[in-house]
This record gives sequence, C-alpha cells and structure tokens, in this order.
Amino acid sequence: MVIVAIPLMILGFYGIRRHYERVKRRLAAGAAAVVAAPAASNSTLLVVEALDDATDLALWFARTISGGDFRAVHVPRADADPGIRPRWFRRVDGTPQLEVLDERLGLGDAMLEQVWRLPRGESDFVTVVVPEEFRRRSLWEVVRNRSELMLKFRLLSEPGVVVADVPTIADRRTPLPERIVARVLVAGVDAASMRAVNYATTLGIADTKAVHFAFSGEHGRTIRRDWSAQGPRLTLEVDEAPYRDIGGPLLGYLRRLTAEPGTAVLVLLPELIVPGWRRLLHNQRALYIKRLLLLEPGVILASVPYQLLR
Repeated sequence: MVIVAIPLMILGFYGIRRHYERVKRRLAAGAAAVVAAPAASNSTLLVVEALDDATDLALWFARTISGGDFRAVHVPRADADPGIRPRWFRRVDGTPQLEVLDERLGLGDAMLEQVWRLPRGESDFVTVVVPEEFRRRSLWEVVRNRSELMLKFRLLSEPGVVVADVPTIADRRTPLPERIVARVLVAGVDAASMRAVNYATTLGIADTKAVHFAFSGEHGRTIRRDWSAQGPRLTLEVDEAPYRDIGGPLLGYLRRLTAEPGTAVLVLLPELIVPGWRRLLHNQRALYIKRLLLLEPGVILASVPYQLLR
C-alpha cells in the first residue's frame, strides 16, 4: 500500500505544480488585455438588514463611491424589524428608498437576483456593500454571522461582483469618516491585479494608488519596471516586506493612513476565482489579509474577483 501511495503522491504534487505554473502564465499573459479594456463602470447595491452603526458607515461608503446613485435593498427575515422602511426613510431623508425583496428567496438568492437584473459587460462591475456589526473583535464573531458570510462567499463566484465588507464594533460609536483613500494590493503585474486597478478607477476616489510589498530590493525594482511597461491607470507604491510576511508592513502602512483624523482606507483585494476543487489551491494570501484586516479600525475591505473559468 505504501509503495503504491508514494508514486501517487508524487504525481499529485506534480499535477498541482503544473496547475500553478499554468495559472501564473495565464495571469501574466492576460494583464495587457485587462489594461487595454474599455473604461470600467460600477453600480452599487447596499444591503440593509438593520439600522445600526454598521449600516450608517456602509451608507456613507455607498454614497461616497457612487456619487449618491445607489440602491438600498432589504430581505426580511424572521427577526427583521417590521418598521424598517419608514425608519429608513426618515434616516436618509427619503433618498434612496428602501427596496424590500422577496423573503422567500433568502438573502443569498434575493441578492443574486438583483445582481442579475443589472446590465453588465466585461468592463462593468457591481459593488455589493455588506454592513456587519460585531459585539467584539473576534474571528468567532465573524463566523457567527453565517448569513452574511454565506452571502459574501456566493457573491464572489458571480462574475463582475465586488463585495465590500463594512464592519463596526457594537457600542463603540465613532464619527463617520470625513474622507476616504483607496489602495489596491497588487501581488504582481497580472490580470487579477489589473482588473482590481480598473475597478478602482470607477469609484471616483481622488487618493487612489496601487501598493506592492516587495520581499527584496531586486523584487521591488522588477515590479516597478514591469508596471511601467504595462502602463496601467494607477501610480504604484512599493513598500518593503523583508521577512516575506506582509502582515506587519501592511498594518504599519495602513495605520499611517488611518492615523490622520477622519480618514478611512478602502483596501481593494484582488481574488482569483477558479472552478471546482482547484479553488482550494488559491487565495491563501487573500484569506490571510482578510483575517488580518477585517476588524482593523478605519479599514473597509473589498474583494475584487478575477474569474478563471477553466
């Protein structure tokens, strides 16, 4: 049994390596096409499940990235506030009205149906803004919000949908931000990163840049050269991550931005979406960053998917 298992393991590792190499080539080859795509557009949907601090922050964010042109939607649940529509109307001075969707579909299917109704092409995006209020800063709190967790997971598999997570901690009232800056975390000059850059240009945020954390000086010089050669639509900043762990450098970088009073940072995270079991082989970096930043004060995290269909 052991004699048979070892060759099978070797073949398995060889197959995984070939898969990674193939995906890497496809992403590199597709970068130029994504950069050359027509100017992107964006539609915004705000999920309203309750009227709390998280919804207030998400409302501010939706208005900011859409110029006020967005839709607010509500899917009733068993414990939902029956008077949420008039309370919402008073909260926003009548605009936008709260659209109540079919509760029989459930949160996930109801939101997907709204996404499907929006006209979309290759350069069109839909941003779904999901507010979440947690009792404390804990990953267990994130897992407890199963409906929102499943909603975000399902939406990420839908082409062109960006999921923006807007978390707050209950009973820790902070004033709404006065300004927002946007940073696209790019791992390299590839199609997934370039698509996130294209999306960033739709948001109208004046201070928008791409950021890369280089593991060495040579690494940093290489990505600067490749970035300039592609001629993307954003300026690239290169910071250092000397120990091959971007966690500390990333938090330090973002906290220097949020240290300015009234400033929120929108972090745009490219995510590679592949079909079937191969999805387990990707996005470890994205999951690490999500775990790191999800409850970071002053940070809004948005996942920008790049679909690799086969």
